[in-house]
Amino acid sequence: MKVQIEALTRVEGEGSLEVFLRDGKPESLRLSIYEPPRFIEGILKGKPYQVIPDITARICGICPVAYQMSGVQAIEDAFCVKIPEDIEEIRRLMYFGEWVQSHALHVFFLHLPDFFNVPSIIELSKIDKGLVLAGMEIKRAGSLIIQALGGRTSHPVSVVPGGFSALPESLSELKETLEKALEKALWTVEKLKALTFPDFELKEVLFVSLIEEDYPILKGDIYLEGVRVSPKEFKSVFVEFEVPYSTAKHAMTKDGRVYLVGPIARFNNAFEKLSPLAIETAHKLSLEPMVKNPHKGILVRIVEIVHALERSIQIVKDYKKPQKSKVEVVPKSSTGYGVSEAPRGILWHSYSFDREGRILSADIVPPTSQNQRAIELTLWELIKDKENIKEDWLIDHAEPMIRSFDPCISCATHFLKVSLKDAKKFTLA
Repeated sequence: MKVQIEALTRVEGEGSLEVFLRDGKPESLRLSIYEPPRFIEGILKGKPYQVIPDITARICGICPVAYQMSGVQAIEDAFCVKIPEDIEEIRRLMYFGEWVQSHALHVFFLHLPDFFNVPSIIELSKIDKGLVLAGMEIKRAGSLIIQALGGRTSHPVSVVPGGFSALPESLSELKETLEKALEKALWTVEKLKALTFPDFELKEVLFVSLIEEDYPILKGDIYLEGVRVSPKEFKSVFVEFEVPYSTAKHAMTKDGRVYLVGPIARFNNAFEKLSPLAIETAHKLSLEPMVKNPHKGILVRIVEIVHALERSIQIVKDYKKPQKSKVEVVPKSSTGYGVSEAPRGILWHSYSFDREGRILSADIVPPTSQNQRAIELTLWELIKDKENIKEDWLIDHAEPMIRSFDPCISCATHFLKVSLKDAKKFTLA
């Protein structure tokens, strides 16, 4: 038996969920990503190091800043470049802009309709127009940060190894917009307090995020179960591997454990480092570590929006244009590593260069590919005890579960069709 849904809605990218049944009972499933890979790592080979932030930004139209930040940090690590604190703070502000923009897109446009039992934001606007308009205003605030610092919102052009190609004289025009967005975010919190969530918990999943002095976003070591792992040691702890049914790799720890990156992992590992208003927001939403219900990711994202906006307002108030927008970068034969927290989780880059700075090899591990195994495990927990699963049930239960993880499938191919199949007719590799 095969039941197929042509497309999973409100996720970024293309793929399929296949559930294999034997005598009406689930035997296995697979999250099959069929979006063509774009071979970015191969494209980079042989090119000068300066192209990394421009080319890698094209991996994702939603999170270009994340790819730029991890990329330039890997270059700076390779060439022993130390970035001044004022430049790092401006990078942090630009990254906050991406968090606000991306989280608002997911919370209001992709995930929130599930809680109102409507298929789209258009239908949601008929129920609560104010909520949708608030989401648009919050998203716009994040976009304006990126535009002010990056020259444009999509694939910004100012991020370069060593700093920025140029910086504005003032950021004062952002202050009022950010303050209004923060007001809208806090107003939204009161609305989200009324949401009800399916009773579900992640099982046998490690929560992995960066650790730094602030709530993790720009840099740091990788943190899991009280252990710090440097960016250089990433591949000694985590392993990527191919599966025959997907164009995206999966990842696990080398000792075979499934792990999760992203907002819930950051919240669970670094709750006490949130801004004061974000901690207050979490308490209003009855959130505290350990959050294990993936559906509550929508609440964690609004907490991170509050954190990002509160911190951004302070950075804008304190902003003084640096005397130099970048420091000198001198290439050499070396290998470097960079890691940051994209809205969806840890984004790791590694590059090897020759003495003139040409790229000999590139390795990029995006957050969604790291989360694929956790998503599959979660879906299995959801369906394993069900019998005679039908297409409508998958649409009503599996699709919202997948959306709660906010997968960026295009990033992972470097969803969603759903089908039910008779396991007797298939052999899984």
